Amino acid sequence: MTVTNGICAPTVWQVYPANSAPSIVPQSLTYRRKLLWVIAFAVLGFGSLMTLVTAALPTIAEDLDTTVTNAGWILTGLMLAMAIATPAGGKLGDIYGHRRIFLIGVIGMTITMVATYWVWSIGTFILIRVLFGLSGALMMPTGIALLMHAFGSAERAKAVGWFQFAMTGAPTIGVVAGGPLLNLFGWRAVFLVFGAISTAAALAALIVVKPIPKGLRAKIDWLGTFLLAIATLLVLLAITRVPVLLGNDRQVASDPTLLAMLVGSFVLFWVFVRWEKQIASPLLDMRLFQKRSFSLPLLSAACNQFAYMGAFIVIPGVLQGPYGYSVGAAAMLMVPRPGVFALASPMGGYLVTRVGAQKPMYFGTTAMIGSMVAFALGSKPGGVGLAILMIGLMLSGVSAGIGTPAYQTLVANSVEDQDLGIANGMNQTVMFIGMILGIQSMLAIAGSDPSIGRLRATFIFGASIAALGYIAPIFTGRRSS
Repeated sequence: MTVTNGICAPTVWQVYPANSAPSIVPQSLTYRRKLLWVIAFAVLGFGSLMTLVTAALPTIAEDLDTTVTNAGWILTGLMLAMAIATPAGGKLGDIYGHRRIFLIGVIGMTITMVATYWVWSIGTFILIRVLFGLSGALMMPTGIALLMHAFGSAERAKAVGWFQFAMTGAPTIGVVAGGPLLNLFGWRAVFLVFGAISTAAALAALIVVKPIPKGLRAKIDWLGTFLLAIATLLVLLAITRVPVLLGNDRQVASDPTLLAMLVGSFVLFWVFVRWEKQIASPLLDMRLFQKRSFSLPLLSAACNQFAYMGAFIVIPGVLQGPYGYSVGAAAMLMVPRPGVFALASPMGGYLVTRVGAQKPMYFGTTAMIGSMVAFALGSKPGGVGLAILMIGLMLSGVSAGIGTPAYQTLVANSVEDQDLGIANGMNQTVMFIGMILGIQSMLAIAGSDPSIGRLRATFIFGASIAALGYIAPIFTGRRSS
């Protein structure tokens, strides 16, 4: 997005397993361009709706008679679905063909986009968005697999950069067009418009996309998927419950429901790890976490996305609350972030090939911290406050665009080719968990009606988490280059 945009998917989802295709010859330049356009077209609605829904979150909460914090589950549910299901989506592509699963994902996204028009409660909205996320979990890993196969194994970093460009550039156009639609017709109509666009994308994919050789037929770890999903969900529910308890002047440490959630989550995570260590085809290969060059970039990237997506959810409330902008105007003001992300992504891939991964990781982390500081300073309207917010949005885009290819390339290069599929599936899962923890944590700190002080505390908290991103370039050293 990472993504991503706001794109939630700025990551390498699953690289086509090299051992299942001993000689991956790049496709023609014409086909690569066509494929890139088709993928950009397919992800247009995904990334655009992420930004537009985020900008419209206060309005959606009011229309569906709920709080902004509860409405945040519209995004959290989607990302949780993608975090857990994306590795399975990549494996389904290996088993049944990436082209076939890609098409199923695009069609599923189209159906759920249109169905969103008729949601009647926050519960049905969240359910539809979870189904939308599951469709995305089919489309994203197979899309990157198709693109990487077309570019060939020697140009993986370039393929990552262009995929990020597609994930961010196309939705930027969608947000520019969709912002005015929010003001004119409301948030429901926007889903019908992008549903029509997604239908055209599915037809284009059917014509253009070529099948690629299937990968290894590995079993899908459904039990591990379920355990990780429930354990993560309990953590998110616990985070959401904390501000409710504080708001009612109740003790957090002695709340039995909160304690039950935390204990249950710990137990399920423990069972999950034990299970993953004993099966032949795990959802997450725990052995890879023992490699510093693998685990540290994952941790740093997750911390970066924690701040990236957490701030992304909070900023529209700042623009519509203290600044008083309409929902459409707020969406338009968010454009610099995905726009800069789109421009920086190809440069990020280029820099990794030229100077290695270490310097781009340092730069990405520093830019993300800078964006959080800018958001904190710009939270109070007046003077140059809006200009500072815009600088923060651009710094976020630069951080993700420059840093992400470095993190993902380092992860890919730290494993053998036969482990590329599961390694990048693990990367996707960890990244999305970082995103959803960031969303729920920063929404919880900000609250439903935040003061300037709470907003600033929220962004400083985000900056402190983003600073953990220095772990990878510091401790992997020049070997990452």
